[in-house]
Amino acid sequence: MCGRIVQKSGPMDYVERIDTNWATIFDDPVGPRYNVAPGTRPITAHRLIDGTEQMMRLPWGYQPNNSKHFMVNAKLETIQKNGWPWKMLIGRGRILVPADGWYEWKPLSDDPKPPKQPYYIHGDGPLFFAALTAWRPGDEMDKAHGFAIATNDSRGGMVDVHDRRPIALPADLAREWIDPGLPVDEAKALLNEGLPETAFTWHPVRQEVGSSKYELPDAIEPVLTL
Repeated sequence: MCGRIVQKSGPMDYVERIDTNWATIFDDPVGPRYNVAPGTRPITAHRLIDGTEQMMRLPWGYQPNNSKHFMVNAKLETIQKNGWPWKMLIGRGRILVPADGWYEWKPLSDDPKPPKQPYYIHGDGPLFFAALTAWRPGDEMDKAHGFAIATNDSRGGMVDVHDRRPIALPADLAREWIDPGLPVDEAKALLNEGLPETAFTWHPVRQEVGSSKYELPDAIEPVLTL
């Protein structure tokens, strides 16, 4: 799963990796974020139907009207089989969530409610998570128009930390993902081409990151564990 991300870089740092002609690059007043949680508004990138590319903050978490489910992740298996609610978003709701890394928590024992050790997982530069949103220009910034990050199973290499991970697309495929002209079947196929486990490294971090209010830069620094 993906329940906390880090966005410590600025919008321009992310855009330079994608290398596209962005119409809107905003000066972000929020600054570096070291512990971004669902229910907040991370930086996202999308391309409008007219081809205009924009970066903006959208609400993380999607809850369709008349539904009791608040979803922050979208499982690849459900997307691929046209499952609800992602079949409604895969055509025109494809966005990117740029990030520097994310956190996962590993149980320290087999107890029913074991203590957990947080880990920070990252690559060698900015990452681009595939995501789906119900937001369209003019919509309210609420959970009915939020987004969910696509996730896949870890396929072995990261299973010692967590058995699912966000789908991080290489820069060239990230550009394709947000192209509104890309057919749905091809978009689904892109989700099988996320970065492999070998693209990531991870290390334990301080317990304070368990609270999303902990936003200090040392949140991502490695710590010793027993």
